[in-house]
Amino acid sequence: MKKPFSNIINKDKNTSLSKKEDSEKSKPLIIFGTIVSLSSIFLLLYTINNKFG
Repeated sequence: MKKPFSNIINKDKNTSLSKKEDSEKSKPLIIFGTIVSLSSIFLLLYTINNKFG
């Protein structure tokens, strides 16, 4: 059975490669999430302005 945090305790060459791959995969997700969040905020403000403004 593999311990859950053994890769943090035991540093080796494979962890640095996997961290690099994870950061490359997470950049598009961060950009997409930011765009979705900003568009939902603007849509909410637009709706509030039309309803109560």
